[in-house]
Amino acid sequence: MSRFVHVALPLPIFKNFTYSVPDHFADSAHIGVRVTVPFGKRSMTGVIVDEVSETTVEGVKPISDVLDSEPLFNDEMLRFADWMSEYYVSPIGETLRSMLPQGMSPESSQRVMLAHNGVVEEIAELRRSAPRQAAILTALSDHPKGVTVAFLKKKVGAENLYSQLVALEEKGLIERSTEQGRESKPKKVNAVRINPALLGDEEALHALFDQLDANAPKQASIMLLMYSQAERLGNEFTPNTQVLASAKAGAAALAALVEKGVLEQTQIEQSREEILEEREDEPEHEALTDSQTEITPNQDQANAIAAITEAMDTGAFKSFLLHGVTGSGKTQVYIEAIHHGVERGKRAIMLVPEIALTIQLVERFKRAFGDRVTVLHSRMSEGERYDSWLRAMRGGCDVVIGPRSALFAPVRDLGIVVVDEEHEASYKQYDAQPRYNARDAAIIRARLSGAVVVLGSATPSIESYFNALREKYQLLNLPERVDNAREPRMVIVDTVTARKQTLMRGSLSVRLIADIRAKLEKKEGVILFQNRRGFSTRLECSACAHSPMCPNCAVTLTYHKPITSLRCHYCGYTRKAETSCMVCGNHDLRQPGVGTQKVEEELAEHLPEAKVLRMDLDTTARKGAHRQILTAFAKGEVDILLGTQMVAKGLDFSRVSLVGVISADTQLLLPDFRASERTFQLITQVAGRAGRRGGMEGEVVVQTAHPEHPAIQAAFAKNYRMMYSDELHNRQALLYPPFARFIVIEVKSEDQKEAEQHAKLFRGLLPAKHPALDIIGPTQALIWKLKNAYRYQIIVKNNKTTDPGGRQFHQVFSRAYEKYREDHGKQSVQIIVDVDAQGMG
Repeated sequence: MSRFVHVALPLPIFKNFTYSVPDHFADSAHIGVRVTVPFGKRSMTGVIVDEVSETTVEGVKPISDVLDSEPLFNDEMLRFADWMSEYYVSPIGETLRSMLPQGMSPESSQRVMLAHNGVVEEIAELRRSAPRQAAILTALSDHPKGVTVAFLKKKVGAENLYSQLVALEEKGLIERSTEQGRESKPKKVNAVRINPALLGDEEALHALFDQLDANAPKQASIMLLMYSQAERLGNEFTPNTQVLASAKAGAAALAALVEKGVLEQTQIEQSREEILEEREDEPEHEALTDSQTEITPNQDQANAIAAITEAMDTGAFKSFLLHGVTGSGKTQVYIEAIHHGVERGKRAIMLVPEIALTIQLVERFKRAFGDRVTVLHSRMSEGERYDSWLRAMRGGCDVVIGPRSALFAPVRDLGIVVVDEEHEASYKQYDAQPRYNARDAAIIRARLSGAVVVLGSATPSIESYFNALREKYQLLNLPERVDNAREPRMVIVDTVTARKQTLMRGSLSVRLIADIRAKLEKKEGVILFQNRRGFSTRLECSACAHSPMCPNCAVTLTYHKPITSLRCHYCGYTRKAETSCMVCGNHDLRQPGVGTQKVEEELAEHLPEAKVLRMDLDTTARKGAHRQILTAFAKGEVDILLGTQMVAKGLDFSRVSLVGVISADTQLLLPDFRASERTFQLITQVAGRAGRRGGMEGEVVVQTAHPEHPAIQAAFAKNYRMMYSDELHNRQALLYPPFARFIVIEVKSEDQKEAEQHAKLFRGLLPAKHPALDIIGPTQALIWKLKNAYRYQIIVKNNKTTDPGGRQFHQVFSRAYEKYREDHGKQSVQIIVDVDAQGMG
């Protein structure tokens, strides 16, 4: 009997497609594997999501090939994808594609070569039983270093080879790898250790060190490092690149020691996965966290750990909100809870909002779990991410750490999911389908796995705290800092008054400058926060007020002074900054607004003795830059760490005693219903970087033109409940989250009239009135042109009281969308739905 499968393709269509399964794929075409299928005049890759024995569809075509020898999606992950697709109104094919790491494209990631040193005795036999496999082996015989799959297809004259390649690999006749290197075998690197015979001869060692100190200081540095490491960790082989970086020596010095027989050299396997972001061009890998000793939890931590581990032992889903002030030891609670699960055969996913936080966190987790930790984030190469993904799928790690996409790691036996800094907007996917929130999706992933989920924050989102107070989540509190550390003293500087009294020096108040100078004298660290990169927000003509605009977006271009360029932070457009106004020719161009580059320049003027490092998207674009900056600051090589949101959360440095907020108003004045909440969160989080160890008093200086604003006052009082109560009252009156789902339906096109017309057409397909839906628009988006597309928005407030699960919204939208596609759909017009949108950008 013929068998049929339903295949989800990565298309903006809310349906699956039916294909037949040829007999020769009967044993390999299973639910969860990828297949190539004919689709119109092209071939596409999709995922089998269902199997049926019969179908009413006419003219069914067969699948072309099966790409995987085992399913990439198990039943649990397919159910998770179904939920994501339904809740976030995202086609299942696009959802499944987003859950796989980049580099899983069969064309881009595969390379094939002969195994067994190129000797193939089986070709003659295969010519009779499997002629296509024989043709592949014959083609590979001429290319001992391997070829791409695309080249092999041309050589063999066949479009689909993957099932044949899988069969040959299983027979041990070929090896497959990614373009970046071996898929499963780590690459080999040169490594050295001290000659074991020398370690046992103290007299010879002393003589060697005396000789090297006198004649070869670089070699002496290497030997001192290796000897110290052997004493602490054992005489293990260490990669040459790591030795040279730590000893600050050249390759010639290392080669001389090997030639003398003082060091032994060999090759060791090293995964491409960069667990500690090790790279040849990075500084020595000194710990970025201060505490190396075993930590005993305090009573509040112990209570939280007990509650979480007891829930884990039941094997049932449960959700927690861990509300702990900054520096209260939330990370230690996570580690203890995960350790409890690992001891019982369970695994964990640990989500962080920023890649920069991954670096510090991984070091702590490595000390707790050794090499059973893996990371997944966008700064890794495709090959590195693929390695980490495969390692998680094959059970090679106990803990996966990373930003939002790490939630899709194929972890089996999942026992706990942790979402650190759960309030962060960066957990929301904003530029591709599905537009999910990893915090909310983590709860569903844990529920489907029968796992525990822990949401942690010093400043929980309004929605999460609302759920905790209504016992949807169990609330756990850490009200005190660990190590007897006190919360920092908060000082507010009214910049309006200070400017009138000539107490401002550009963007820096006299008070902040004096406090920084006092900390520099004590050799203590300072963090300064300004939530805007670049030098100034724009250039502005003093005569006609013209500001250069981005040709692709409805925004002004940001001025970057060091390279005298104008740059769009939305689409990436860059050009040289003009020296005169393009409208009136005036040469007096002002630079209003303050970015991190301008603050850096002002610090150099008023505090020339200070060593400053800037940490924003401009300075961390290069791989490994996060770690270089944080290592320099941790070691005291830098006095002031200046940055955007990257420095505002999660970083843990005992030497920081002062935090300065250059302008607390940047977020506050945005036309966004979350503006007050986010301002409170940012100030509280960045303030939490100060005075995190007992014995050092921390201070926070907040500069603002609106000192009486409720969000500023709540942050000054360190009173989360004050902010929460004020916000909850406003949101209930205006029907905003947590009382409603906030949904943005965006219609965009490169033709403005077309975008407006289709937005009105789509609005006409929605009900004029609905008991569960408050529908507003369409109106132009705040940024009405973005990346050459004109944008119109329809705002939907989905009342949670009358539609608790959001089913009514999904039914109304689905009907409207299908009707729109049938009657008005055009390739030039995109309809994008953002459920639980973070704002109206």
